[in-house]
Amino acid sequence: MRGDDLSAVPAVRDWLTHAAGEPKCSDPADPTVAEAVQNHVLTQLLRLRSYPCVEQRLQADRLQLHGWYYEVHTGAVRAHRAESDTFEAL
Repeated sequence: MRGDDLSAVPAVRDWLTHAAGEPKCSDPADPTVAEAVQNHVLTQLLRLRSYPCVEQRLQADRLQLHGWYYEVHTGAVRAHRAESDTFEAL
C-alpha cells in the first residue's frame, strides 16, 4: 500500500496484488490510512465472492463472509456492516 518492499513475504505481496488499483483515501497523508485499508477489505470480500465454490456456499447459507478492520494503534476491531456500508466497532 505504501510501496514497502514485500519481497520477504511473497504470499502477502501476491495477495495484495489482487487489490483494485491504487488505494482510495480521502487524506493520503493520514498515517492510519483507515479508509484505504477498509476499501481493501471490501475488495478482497468481492474477490472471494467471485469464486464459484464460495458463491455456491453463500447462496446455500453454508458460508458467511466477514470483513474486519483491525486498528493496530488502538487495538479496536471494526466489522463491515453491509446494511449501512460502514465499519462499526465490535
